[in-house]
Amino acid sequence: MRTGRVSFLSRFADRYGRVFAIPGTARFFAPGAIARLGVAMSGLAVLWAVQGSSGSFALGGAASGAFALADAIVGPQVARVIDRHGQRRVVFVTATVFAAAGIGLVLARSWSSSGVVMIGLAAVAGATAPPVGALSAARWRKTVGSPPLLAAALSLEGSLNDAAFLVGPVVVTVLSATVATWCGLLVSVLLISAGMTGMLTARPTEPVCDRSSRGILVDSRLVNVRFLALFAANLAMGLFFGGIGVAITAFAIAHGAGALAGVISAAGGVVSLSVGLAYGALERGRPVKTMIAAGGILAVGCALLALAPNLPVMIVGYGLVGGCVALVLIPGSILLQRTTASGAYTQAMTWINSASAIGIATSAPLVGYVIQVHTWAAGFLGLAALTALLPVTLLVAYPVLGRMERRR
Repeated sequence: MRTGRVSFLSRFADRYGRVFAIPGTARFFAPGAIARLGVAMSGLAVLWAVQGSSGSFALGGAASGAFALADAIVGPQVARVIDRHGQRRVVFVTATVFAAAGIGLVLARSWSSSGVVMIGLAAVAGATAPPVGALSAARWRKTVGSPPLLAAALSLEGSLNDAAFLVGPVVVTVLSATVATWCGLLVSVLLISAGMTGMLTARPTEPVCDRSSRGILVDSRLVNVRFLALFAANLAMGLFFGGIGVAITAFAIAHGAGALAGVISAAGGVVSLSVGLAYGALERGRPVKTMIAAGGILAVGCALLALAPNLPVMIVGYGLVGGCVALVLIPGSILLQRTTASGAYTQAMTWINSASAIGIATSAPLVGYVIQVHTWAAGFLGLAALTALLPVTLLVAYPVLGRMERRR
């Protein structure tokens, strides 16, 4: 047992050590981590800032929704321009517009701005929010030649994303509730601005421009069954993301512990982060089968969570279920880089994020309605049915995606 543990730790240290030994990787990864934390804060920060300026949660929710919708719709088009003209030339401009819109929302109180203006500024910020994960992944793809090391790098990206979205909302809530309602948004803008400046000035790792894009709205190289299968799988994953927070919150409130809903969610996030790092150290080239198994566990796990009798069981149960999230997202990112031309990679990743956003926007109100009409337990069962679309989608697409499993 001890020998196996030492062997795993040795492999873990060796693989990630070799990733960061590649020249230039730490130079873009560190500022990217700073920017990613800012991105993880941004949506909730917009809600706090607008609600604080207007006194209206409805307006705050509308602004937050406008931010997310603009990001999902416009983001892939911005990413397409990035692929054609380069990260540095495009993102310096869009990140500047994002910062200006964010500062505008911070100043909204003193401007006595109308709700339409604040929603408009939130939409501009969402449309120009830097796709940090896509930018960073494109740099990993350029600099890392070995497939096992690239899998480790993408696992690192996924785990960093988990960490950012664990910490970010907590930071926003603390700053906005204890300092000022606009403080979380200001810090988010500063983190993104500083992080993107650091990443974009790391010129040796910037991907080469590719002006060969064809098609309207979507690069024609993405119109193929492999990419469409991954798009559908991520839309199904979004169904899980959209409903799980609603169901967990309803459970916590029903058990008189609404304030601990975040603790339950964090349990799954922490396990997912750890599992993601372990997957990167041990990845053996079967991403589709890993995704199918993890998707099945997510669906069955949601159904079993409907039986949770108390808070401790729910924390442990969701820790086990949520830990499978990394085993869907990271193998999916590995498949995406295998099946996507480098000149369309940034756009591909943002389309995948948009697919997840569509799933979130669909699932959250559906699960909320089921809970409102029935109970929190029915909400988990409804979420299980929606999440079951993930393994079903992957099984249907296996003849196509399975060919990529051994492609290196």
